[in-house]
Amino acid sequence: MNVPTLKNWRTWEPNPIVVKELRQAVRSWAVTGMLLGFLVVLFLVTVGFLLGQSFHISPNQALGREIFQFFLPVLSLVGFVFIPVYVGGRLTAERQDGNVDMLYITTLSAARIIRGKLLCGIYLLVLFFSVCAPFMVFTNLLRGIDLPTVFVLLVVAFLLSVLSLQTAIFLSCLPASKGLKLLVGLPAGGFMMALVGMMTAMSMEMMREGIGSRLGTWIFWGPALSATFIGLLLFGFMHLAAIALVSPASANRALPLRSYATGVWLLTLLLTVGWAAWGGTLEPIAAWTSFATGILIAALLISVSEGDEQSARIRRTIPESGPKRALAFFFYSGSAGGLAWTFLLAVATALWASLSLDVKLLDSLSMAWSGRAASARSFGAFSGELEMTLSTLFLYALAYCLYGLFIHRRFQPHRPAIFAGLCSIALPALWAIVPNLVLFFLNKLSWDALQERQLGNIFNIIAMKDRSFTLDHQMCALVMVVIGVGLNFRWFLAQRRAFVPLVREAAAVPPATATPPPLS
Repeated sequence: MNVPTLKNWRTWEPNPIVVKELRQAVRSWAVTGMLLGFLVVLFLVTVGFLLGQSFHISPNQALGREIFQFFLPVLSLVGFVFIPVYVGGRLTAERQDGNVDMLYITTLSAARIIRGKLLCGIYLLVLFFSVCAPFMVFTNLLRGIDLPTVFVLLVVAFLLSVLSLQTAIFLSCLPASKGLKLLVGLPAGGFMMALVGMMTAMSMEMMREGIGSRLGTWIFWGPALSATFIGLLLFGFMHLAAIALVSPASANRALPLRSYATGVWLLTLLLTVGWAAWGGTLEPIAAWTSFATGILIAALLISVSEGDEQSARIRRTIPESGPKRALAFFFYSGSAGGLAWTFLLAVATALWASLSLDVKLLDSLSMAWSGRAASARSFGAFSGELEMTLSTLFLYALAYCLYGLFIHRRFQPHRPAIFAGLCSIALPALWAIVPNLVLFFLNKLSWDALQERQLGNIFNIIAMKDRSFTLDHQMCALVMVVIGVGLNFRWFLAQRRAFVPLVREAAAVPPATATPPPLS
């Protein structure tokens, strides 16, 4: 299919997934009944508030705000819960092995399938928001709320609804059974319900402070643009992750995800530096370092679960040039490349954290940005402890992932590659449970025992009472990493040597046979 441009607009065609989903949504009484019930609730609530006001002698100057405070949670419930559950539930049903649907018989690309599901959900969101928006704008005529606040809250609710929709699509694409998806979906559903309460609390705070007077100041646009930027980055990652999960196993799933994650790492770093220099505080850098470390630990688990085999489809795209092939090794699918890519990003994060958590550097950036010195002198001791704790957590996670990879290769090679990731999770859990279980049977288990130093226990770093033992944990984690590298070093070298482009052998040409002379 040609790329849609203005020149070939006559050949444009709608996404078949969008057409299919919208046809089924129109025929479904779930969507139609929810839309009609939603409209009836909005109408009855408006009439009820107006009739209640007619019994009062003095007019209520905050009637519009009270009605709006009821409309927004109802709209958030539909946008954050109902539509994501509807779209995600349909995608989950189509992902089942016994359901031969468009995901298994179509020639459409994985990106087009996920994009079609997303566009269908966005269309349903626009439909429900278009029904509710006139009622919300009408509350401005009843006083108590201004139009800028109404529009800002509607935009925020719509953006969060799109993010919830993409999250539901991503969770529906996970390669898991119904029970496991339900186990993952319940906390996600609880978070979406909590998001409704957060939206309500944020709306009350905005209506109390007033948004209209701040729309022309950086106090409003700075946090708003930063939050929107972070939300877009999260949306893009989950969109690419959903496409990768739907793609066939022979595809190079990791390339777009690792490229995107590297770009996000750099962009969020620059954004964090700007916030730290503008505010003159180290808290944004500390928060970014903590979040980046958590993401890299998750990347370790994903990397060891990718497997070793390079399909012919991937090997055909491996560059022949040495430098390009060395760079591609970190971004192509494979456990070895994934571990190397994650380790390099972790080293870069640690180096940047050790450099940026220095108050002198923050003073220089703050003076260059705002002309005032930083106000983070008391943060120095905490920054050093935070940096050591995060680095120890990553080293422990790396060691356990290396051990899980070794167990899978040596003892259970016939099992799927995800077995290595499961071992990487089970090993630290066992190391944390078994010693404490022994203390329990010896009647020596207490809260003080849990707060004592337990080398090798990744959870003990958080619960440890004496923070001076963090260095001991770090040295223990470093030794464990060295052992893990030794166990997997020959495997890593073999994977690096095997990362070569696929060379097609020329087909053997049969020798030409002499044709006999024609008979006279």
